[in-house]
Amino acid sequence: MEQTGPVEKEERLSAVDMLRGCALLGILLMNIQDFGLPEAAYENPLAWGGATGANLAYWWANQVFFEGKMRFLFSLLFGAGVVLLTDRAVRRGAGLTTADIYLRRNLWLIVLGLLHAYLLWAGDILFPYGVAGVGLFVFRVLSPRRLLWAAGIVFVLINLAAAALLYSQFETRDQGVAAAKVAEGQRTKEQKAQFKAYQEMLDNFDAVKNRAKIEETIRKRREGYGANLLQRAPNAFSNQTSASLIFILLDVAFPMLLGMSFYKSGILNGGRPWRFYAALAAAGYLLGIPPLIYMTREIVASGFDPWVLQFTTAAYEYGRLSVGLGHLGLLLLVYRLGWLAPLRSLLARTGQMALTNYLLTSALMTLFFNGYGLGKFATLERHQLLYLVAAMWSINLILSPLWLRYFRFGPVEWAWRSLTYWQKQPFRIASNPTGEDLPPSPLAA
Repeated sequence: MEQTGPVEKEERLSAVDMLRGCALLGILLMNIQDFGLPEAAYENPLAWGGATGANLAYWWANQVFFEGKMRFLFSLLFGAGVVLLTDRAVRRGAGLTTADIYLRRNLWLIVLGLLHAYLLWAGDILFPYGVAGVGLFVFRVLSPRRLLWAAGIVFVLINLAAAALLYSQFETRDQGVAAAKVAEGQRTKEQKAQFKAYQEMLDNFDAVKNRAKIEETIRKRREGYGANLLQRAPNAFSNQTSASLIFILLDVAFPMLLGMSFYKSGILNGGRPWRFYAALAAAGYLLGIPPLIYMTREIVASGFDPWVLQFTTAAYEYGRLSVGLGHLGLLLLVYRLGWLAPLRSLLARTGQMALTNYLLTSALMTLFFNGYGLGKFATLERHQLLYLVAAMWSINLILSPLWLRYFRFGPVEWAWRSLTYWQKQPFRIASNPTGEDLPPSPLAA
């Protein structure tokens, strides 16, 4: 297994680690709302957390700049990792062992995702990453151009699926409205079913009116671990099965294929001319930000009408693709020009421990908000959640470089690699009076 061991320090791509660190931190801007507020408040500020002033501004910023875009970057980098791992194994002469290692790596990721979703937080992304990763293995040998075509096909599929769902929802609405115009005693069996389906959909869409449902969620989240586990399990099961999983898999597979193509094209290592990244950033922002501003403004102007909200989601994938590529271009432009070196180094260390930091964030946030910890769920306004974001970012950015001064991997990364290679990996960095074995600390820069 020595030929197929984990990536060594000198083999790491600092640009990829930096991007991964940025994506990891950015994801918390969305996830913190799920950690600290009722589910309905994620899309509709009227549900909880405040819908004016700083609270509305935070919601606006998320809709335009961050929602889906950080996950897009994270998924894109996971796809790049598929090629990075398998290419390195082939170069080392692993042969068929490459498939064995790769499959085991993703199966353990699936197990970790299951544990994370049920024991900590139902919004887990590791499970779909592991499932999608298994299927992506066969794409690793394709050329960058063919990978782009594959990504484009998945992009079309997910938009078709979203359009079909939207059509179904509006059809249910029209049938339900028509059935409501018929006197209750005169409705046919079919009309009764249509009216019931319409009412159930309204309850799911417009949780603001269903205040009792929100208050029940808050009560359970403020209870002990058992009550939280019972509430979390159905959501975790839904996310990892049925139609929900299909949407999630398409959602992550598209940027993963794109990431594989970009890695093979030399885009992600910062090797392209700085003008390339500047053009990518400009094009992504110019094509993506204006439409997202328009759609967000329409949602607010409608009073957060659930049907307006559903209609605007039709352009969700387009928005996260364009603005996500804008973010990618901007970050790699900063890297290519050598700007903000100390911050880039901190972000790279954070990205190197992304799995540990991701799970640590879930553990600390659930302890802060849920009843088996401090029980602060639904006690903060939306903008006040940013204080928790800043605190968690500080922990990630400070702890990661300090940890990596003494250890080769984050603790979860070390366990994952040891299980992947069926061999205990070296963990501590050997002490050396000269300090040559220690990676330089960005805190000292």
